[in-house]
Amino acid sequence: PLLLGLPLLLGLPAAGRAASKAAVCQEITVPMCKGIGYNLTYMPNQFNHDTQDEAGLEVHQFWPLVEIQCSPDLRFFLCSMYTPICLPDYTKPLPPCRSVCERAKAGCSPIMQQYGFAWPERMSCDRLPVLGDTEVLCMGYNRTEATTLPPFFGKPTRPAKDTAKNLTPLGGQRPAGSDCGQTCKCKAPLIPISKESHPLYNRIRTGQVPNCAIPCYQPYFTQDEKTFATFWIGLWSILCFLSTSTTVATFLIDMERFKYPERPIIFLSACYLFVSMGYIVRLVAGHANVACNQEHHHIHYETTGPALCTVVFLLLYFFGMA
Repeated sequence: PLLLGLPLLLGLPAAGRAASKAAVCQEITVPMCKGIGYNLTYMPNQFNHDTQDEAGLEVHQFWPLVEIQCSPDLRFFLCSMYTPICLPDYTKPLPPCRSVCERAKAGCSPIMQQYGFAWPERMSCDRLPVLGDTEVLCMGYNRTEATTLPPFFGKPTRPAKDTAKNLTPLGGQRPAGSDCGQTCKCKAPLIPISKESHPLYNRIRTGQVPNCAIPCYQPYFTQDEKTFATFWIGLWSILCFLSTSTTVATFLIDMERFKYPERPIIFLSACYLFVSMGYIVRLVAGHANVACNQEHHHIHYETTGPALCTVVFLLLYFFGMA
């Protein structure tokens, strides 16, 4: 399941405060914490991580919870703990406010409990300062905006009510004693199928949610990332096609030249030749023509077509397994 990596984190003993030394501000490099609202952090952090690589390995074990958005405050809270903000003119630690922690815990703790995990003791909300404390400053987070905003020191927003009620359970599992037909809903970016005339009506489900299809264009990557992936796969598939086609053509010209144990190399080259053709067909025809249902904007579910989808599948699956 998605939370498989959490036992590694939750089983760690609580770490004390990092050794006191002059903090040197450094740009945040942890992928999950880039663009969180501030750009500079310092190491070691309060969990005694000496480098951002160490902190990143641990904080990314929470990524499944961030991805399902069990709480809009979770990402900011985790980053403020693992990559604390560094202000050149302010030498004291600036932890998140207790209210931020409580909102994150209220939204995500029920999900963790479904898999037998408790909220980490090392991130206990009771250890954090209260907003308005005159002795210890803390960071709040304005989560009412659509985009990530810098930390602020004003009054925090109220926690969202019933945060976890409308979540689709991870791994397709239902919470004990609940009816997923009532509590789980097909929400964007998933595609709800509500018309009985739809060919897939009452035939598919995503997790435990019936009549819910996977979108053709995944929202998890930016357009630049998709463009680069298309270019990178296309480049190597063309190079693979050229090299393997040359090898196979050389064999066909003079078959007697290639005997065992060299001949299996020809078989491998032939398989990679057809695999590269599968990627090239997708590159030439385009993602939409191969994988997308143009009428309903979700991926193809039919097992009999269309032809391009079937051809690409056979080339990649059969020759990839061969």
